[in-house]
Amino acid sequence: MAQVLEFSDVVVRRNARDIIDHIDWTVSEDERWVVLGPNGAGKTTLLELSASLLHPTSGRVSILGERIGRTDVFELRPRVGFASTSMARRIPPDETVLDVVMTAAYAVMGRWREEYDQVDVRRAMRVLAEWQLDDLATR
Repeated sequence: MAQVLEFSDVVVRRNARDIIDHIDWTVSEDERWVVLGPNGAGKTTLLELSASLLHPTSGRVSILGERIGRTDVFELRPRVGFASTSMARRIPPDETVLDVVMTAAYAVMGRWREEYDQVDVRRAMRVLAEWQLDDLATR
């Protein structure tokens, strides 16, 4: 069974405070996990590490067999699904729902100056239709 995620002695330190303190954790492809804890416990930090949005201060993080720090995270991120309310702050205010779904396929937040092909638009519209959200595409 393939390992999707592996943390080995992972530490994340901010402002001289350990947010994540020497964690070892392995997630295999057939497992599902729930992360629970009080505010400030490090749940979001743990998920950001798991999505290659954050590098550890020390220790080793491997995602889908790729070691963070030794792989191009911009190539890895499109292979990882991650959604969080904290991501909403990163979406430019003038983005439409269609833009957000379309750019998610490339693990990008916001269209900025990128141009997308009609195949990208069709794929995003298909996803919105599957979720019965296609009527929100232009919002």
